[in-house]
Amino acid sequence: MADAPAIQLEGIGKTYGPVTALDDVSLTVHRGEVHALMGENGAGKSTLLKILSGVVRPDAGTLRVLGEAVELGRYTPGAARDLGVAIVHQEFSLIPSLTVAENIFLGQERARGGVLREAEMAARARELLARVSASVAPSTRVETLSVAQAQLVEIAKALASDVKVIALDEPSAVLSGAELRGLFEVIRALAADGVAVLYVSHRIDEVFELCSRFSVLKDGRNSGAGAIEETDADSLISLMVGRSLSHLFPPPGVEPGSAVLEATNLEVLGLAAPVNLTLRAGEIVGLAGLQGSGRTRLARALFGDVPILGGSLTLSSSPLRPGSPADAMRGRIAYLPEDRKGMGLALDKPVSLHISMLAWKRLRSRFGGIGRMQERTLVDKAIDALAIKTAKGGAAPVRTLSGGNQQKVVIAKWLELLPDVIIFDEPTRGIDVGSKEQIYGILRNLADAGKAVLVVSSELIEVLGLSDRILVMADGQIVGELPGTGATEESIMRLIASHTTHGKNEAAA
Repeated sequence: MADAPAIQLEGIGKTYGPVTALDDVSLTVHRGEVHALMGENGAGKSTLLKILSGVVRPDAGTLRVLGEAVELGRYTPGAARDLGVAIVHQEFSLIPSLTVAENIFLGQERARGGVLREAEMAARARELLARVSASVAPSTRVETLSVAQAQLVEIAKALASDVKVIALDEPSAVLSGAELRGLFEVIRALAADGVAVLYVSHRIDEVFELCSRFSVLKDGRNSGAGAIEETDADSLISLMVGRSLSHLFPPPGVEPGSAVLEATNLEVLGLAAPVNLTLRAGEIVGLAGLQGSGRTRLARALFGDVPILGGSLTLSSSPLRPGSPADAMRGRIAYLPEDRKGMGLALDKPVSLHISMLAWKRLRSRFGGIGRMQERTLVDKAIDALAIKTAKGGAAPVRTLSGGNQQKVVIAKWLELLPDVIIFDEPTRGIDVGSKEQIYGILRNLADAGKAVLVVSSELIEVLGLSDRILVMADGQIVGELPGTGATEESIMRLIASHTTHGKNEAAA
């Protein structure tokens, strides 16, 4: 059936006891297209992917692959692989101690007479790696790879089975800049070769750049579908959360107060020009710019994590020269990194440990130990204040929480520093739209409480919706300032374009 869709799911239903995960869900993906699958956490996307991969058996519905009906009662991961259906999950399935080639052919090794045909596998691995533009040798151990390289190996592994359909679950969550552009090129090449690509992402800007059609799930049901060119960001958000973009961001709060943090002719290692900026009590300042513009480098310098070579910093009119994050923390400056899992959390440790770790001096009893009742009170208060979805007491490992709730734990941890300045680097990366709305509310509440808030974000919609003022960076320098009210994506991009030298300072982020 040459014209049949690559994948056609119809009337899919799945319940877990009293909980309905999917209810009469349908999805059609055509060969040679990149199709966005969108929805909040809990909308049913993961369950649908598990059904497509053969890991979960639905209670109702039908599946056709390239026009041929599949008997779902016998549809297993092995059957999915044989039909050319592959899933690349957000959490990689690679074994670190094995080589790239061994991972690519894991479970489908090539052997003769009980002896592995290693040369043949290495040659085929090189072909697959070249197809995804991965500059990695088949003999390289996976534990030495970067995140971006590991992701390309995952895709190469999927292609080893003559893949016809590939689903990518949040593939850009930990990528940026050149790595992200490289991934997009690989995805477009796969689609050009006739592969059907199902692209799961919370990042609306990516969907408009990469995908031709979309399907949205909400509460386990189809919420909408159509052509990307016939919709807009506001409509997609409404389909996902039932509210328009205008309701996603909290309204501006209090009038900004006095200057809390001021940088004057600040010379930062790796930036092209001295920085001048002011953060005031009660306002949110957005820091916009392309990847490589130096946004994160500037944020880290304000936190003492990148050397300051000259100029001055003042905190509440007093001189400040942080030489390390510890110095910045003593000055009550908090920094929430963009990589919350790698730098902001110890995933196997309990929620309670994270929330209380910066408050231990306040929790210390007169006998030198930690006052456990005081700690429990502090943790429960933070859980309630930020609406963190976890049991009281915070005994659950952070790993068990959703991305949005993990980010709330990071916020709760830093708030126990009692900071005056809070720097958020990509505060909603990899978080669904509903959780984003909650995070936005938290940021606005912090500003209304008199904190000076700096937000670094790659999403212009986020910068425009949150900021009272917007600083724009390009080529390692601040190139302009815009008021939050009245600024547009076009006005930001005009500032960037007028100062950007193509390719310069790519590594400055």
